[in-house]
Amino acid sequence: MEDILALAEAIWKGETDTFQYHPLGRPRGMVRLAEGTWFYRGFANTIIRETGEGLFIIDPSAGWDAGKKYEAVRTVTAKALHTAVFTHGHVDHVFGVSRYREEAKARGWALPRIIAHEALPERFKRYKATEAWNGHINLRQFRGGAGEPMFPVNFDFPDITYRDQLDVRLGDICAQLRHARGETDDHTWVFFPDNGLLCTGDLFIYGVPNAGNPQKVQRYAGDWAAALRRMAALEPRILAPGHGFPILGTERVVQALMDTADLLEHLHDQTLELMNRGASLDQVIHAVKAPDHLLRKPYLKPVYDEPEFIVRNIWRFYGGWYDGTPSHLKPAPETAQAEEIARLAGGAHRLAERAMEVAEEGDLRLACHLAEWAFLAAPHDPETRKAASEVFSRRAEAEPSTMAMGIYLSAARHMGGVTGPEARSRTVMDAQQERGRHAEGS
Repeated sequence: MEDILALAEAIWKGETDTFQYHPLGRPRGMVRLAEGTWFYRGFANTIIRETGEGLFIIDPSAGWDAGKKYEAVRTVTAKALHTAVFTHGHVDHVFGVSRYREEAKARGWALPRIIAHEALPERFKRYKATEAWNGHINLRQFRGGAGEPMFPVNFDFPDITYRDQLDVRLGDICAQLRHARGETDDHTWVFFPDNGLLCTGDLFIYGVPNAGNPQKVQRYAGDWAAALRRMAALEPRILAPGHGFPILGTERVVQALMDTADLLEHLHDQTLELMNRGASLDQVIHAVKAPDHLLRKPYLKPVYDEPEFIVRNIWRFYGGWYDGTPSHLKPAPETAQAEEIARLAGGAHRLAERAMEVAEEGDLRLACHLAEWAFLAAPHDPETRKAASEVFSRRAEAEPSTMAMGIYLSAARHMGGVTGPEARSRTVMDAQQERGRHAEGS
């Protein structure tokens, strides 16, 4: 296994980057951050603190790696789990407690408790109501449409909830739990004053914040930035993020938090300024750009989410779903639009040919419109399907973020009529890492 702390240092120094080592990607494994404090880097990260009354574990596991994380914890400490905190309700953070409960019953220990924000139970209820929808979303996002949709429906609900803040003391260690709206409305960040450990959950993920996810519910960029500044004011010594790599040293931690807040505030304020001038969504998303000096930071690469999507989410927060283009208010069916455009262009084949020409010229944004119209106008024509699939495959390969790459890969598969297990073993993040390492070596 690669040394995670050494890799974190190399990424910070720019010797490698998160396009080669994705925040949600490999390597996995446990590292010690301080006395009685461990960090398991996984798809989502887990933080373990040893106290006189037992273990305090933040985000125990996802459903698929609960056994592996439990076993890893047991290689560093034999203490019982006393308290688990779910930083938010996303399914890669809220499983694993059942393993410790089974252990407690077998050994006659007190059962562990779960603490979360009061909004988290409603999220679990919503997930049960939208199981199939969330399965399809995640299939596109993480596997580019390859495989079968899956999503859990059975959750461990918290034993204790809080609204704004909660201090929890285990022995001589105090954990300060604070609520913030950010990636979710139920988010908790945790600070340990005794050793300066800050556990951000997904309020920091070693990449552009997941504040714009095209397929998920509302994010809160303005509140998110304010929470990061509140964290920075505590001058933490260790940052243990929800995804990605730990950051050690107060100067670095404060810099990373403040830079991330700056990015969110820039996108938020510029979007709101244009909205107040009466700009349409089309005008806003093509006008608002993230500062280059921030995107060059090792912890702010657009590897998972990206600024353009954050702008859209800020628009949605303030402006609703109408984008300012009148024909979009009550549109004709997309197939009817495509058929009329194809008729005017001289047929779906001509649209597909032009899509390939424009793609060759390097304008993949425009090429995707043409390819999509061609496909919708003649969805069963093999040549049209092939061209449309090729355009969207090229678009996926050119995109930096997991969000965009997954959606475009899924579109390419659908338009090309691709089915079967040929890419089920490779996630979108794996493809991104392979691409990043190939680019570095070329």
